[in-house]
Amino acid sequence: MTEEKSQKFTSKVRRGLTWVSTVSSAELARVKQEAGGGRIPGMTAAQLSDIEAALLWIAQNKEESNG
Repeated sequence: MTEEKSQKFTSKVRRGLTWVSTVSSAELARVKQEAGGGRIPGMTAAQLSDIEAALLWIAQNKEESNG
């Protein structure tokens, strides 16, 4: 893969991460709200921690859309 193609691919991935971040963050917030601060059915504390760590990584690596 050439450097230009690599940069274009990376840019596409980062734009995709913006969408993933938006949708998954909203869904996680909804699930947490429904749980009312308690356990989330079907999810362990470790799984929740992994999801939150992934969302943090995405937030740090995504490319904000410009409109």
